[in-house]
Amino acid sequence: MLPSELEIRDLVGIGFGPSNLAVAIALEESDAPLDAVFLDRKPGFAWHSGLMFPGAEMQVSFTKDLITMRNPRSRYTFLNYLAQQSGDRLGKFINLRTFYPTRVEFNDYYAWAAAQFEDQVRWNTEVLTVNAVPGGDGTELLEVVSRDQVTGETFSTFTRNLLIAPGGTPHVPAGTELGERVFHASETRERLARSFDDHTAPYHFNIVGSGQTSADVFMHLRRSYPNTRITTNIRGFAMRPEDDTHFVNELFLPAFTDWFHGQDAKFRQKIIDDYGLAAHTGVSYDLIPQIYREYYEDQVAGSRVLALHRFTELVGVRADADRATATYAHLDSGQTSLVESDAVILATGYRYPMPIPALSGIGDNLCMETPQRYAIRRDYSVESVEGFGPKVFLQGFAEATHGFSEVLLSLMPVRAAEIVRSITETDSEPVKTR
Repeated sequence: MLPSELEIRDLVGIGFGPSNLAVAIALEESDAPLDAVFLDRKPGFAWHSGLMFPGAEMQVSFTKDLITMRNPRSRYTFLNYLAQQSGDRLGKFINLRTFYPTRVEFNDYYAWAAAQFEDQVRWNTEVLTVNAVPGGDGTELLEVVSRDQVTGETFSTFTRNLLIAPGGTPHVPAGTELGERVFHASETRERLARSFDDHTAPYHFNIVGSGQTSADVFMHLRRSYPNTRITTNIRGFAMRPEDDTHFVNELFLPAFTDWFHGQDAKFRQKIIDDYGLAAHTGVSYDLIPQIYREYYEDQVAGSRVLALHRFTELVGVRADADRATATYAHLDSGQTSLVESDAVILATGYRYPMPIPALSGIGDNLCMETPQRYAIRRDYSVESVEGFGPKVFLQGFAEATHGFSEVLLSLMPVRAAEIVRSITETDSEPVKTR
């Protein structure tokens, strides 16, 4: 059966986290609604579920939700979510006098919005590959081959446009053997519940990393395991605060993306290097003194259950049945040392590796700016060879060309609208196959 005889989608989205959820909202509010379906390997909506610690706050204002930056009158705003909840949540949130909800509450907001698009999402669906196929009307289509993770059934979905937003891939340093006692911080809640369920036990946890995730994990362990030891290893001298000062925050205004994309690659990289703390590794300013006080009070009490090892770089981790052993290089002395613990928690961030394996079937049609990075147009689509009709859009992969907001929540609704606009303009002028 030819694709022309089957249902052909205007858009297939891979992943249904906040980025593609913002696109679903933009599609609904568009003047030219498109036929879209989203495929996600998870069994249901979840956003950083392993880091949903009680009390952990967002680092961005609630106004940087799924839609407010573009359409504050939308029914999908965080404030409208609050208004829809029972118990006068809106009034009580206002009474908190804060712009920063907890991660737990913001995740619930996302889930509330996602539930309104259930008919457009296929959960438990793993995308295997993407192929280019001729359409019956002379245009070229994309065949997205997927597998239902419950039934094992493989099926194809045909589309004119593809949108990939899988979220970052947890970064695991070289030489690390993952297992029950060695895991990425993104799995913290699940791993603790499964393997460290005695909250009174004198466990010893070794945290690797100095960013916001490391800080959140540290505070969660202190609150939940009062008798635990915590050793934190960082490559630098200290945790550094995020730079969210007023002028620097203009990096996240919608106009900045246009300006940034128009600069040459060398200058763009200089901006990323100079202002990295606006988007990466920085810890919330209010959280740093809380952590420092924990260390101070530990010293006053003479407990010595908290340790901060500076200028140490992880070079390997191995684990056996009853402990994990991490090897560190000391950047100041050149020596190495070992830390034995019950578990090593890797707060080592995320990566967006390219080329994307699922796109290998159409790789010859997509242009690379460098061997590690696609050439990405201003509308977030990948540059393609002449005559290749379908557009492949990426969300989260374009920091080098579009700026810091690409890997954060700040401009999601603006980016979503730009992608939808590009698709509608493309669909008005079909591109013929070569």
